[in-house]
Formats: sequence, C-alpha cells, structure tokens
Amino acid sequence: MAKNDLFEQVKELVSKGDLSKAQQFIEDHKADLGDYADKAKALVENNKVVDDVVDKVKGLFGK
Repeated sequence: MAKNDLFEQVKELVSKGDLSKAQQFIEDHKADLGDYADKAKALVENNKVVDDVVDKVKGLFGK
C-alpha cells in the first residue's frame, strides 16, 4: 500500500475519533509510512489536545 493511502487511513481513524486505533496503526505501519509517520503522529497528538480542551469546556458547563 502506498504511503499516502496509509496516511489516509490514519486520517479516517482520527476523524472517527478512534485515536488509540490510529496510534496503533501508525506503530504497526511506521516503516511503511516513512516520512508520513511524523505527520500521522502529529495528527493524532493534535486531536488528543483538542479532545482534552473540549472535555474541560464541557466540565465547566456541567455537560
């Protein structure tokens, strides 16, 4: 599978909110992703930060 296709799979997992699956996918395909591996990791990490912020805001409003 091409690097771009693997990266698209990571993006799809992230968009579904499956961050742990995305991380595992990245680890499993690290060599195949090549230079896309760092981009994929950053994508997952950035979404974790966003999720944490959303959770904190929800906590402020009791939701």
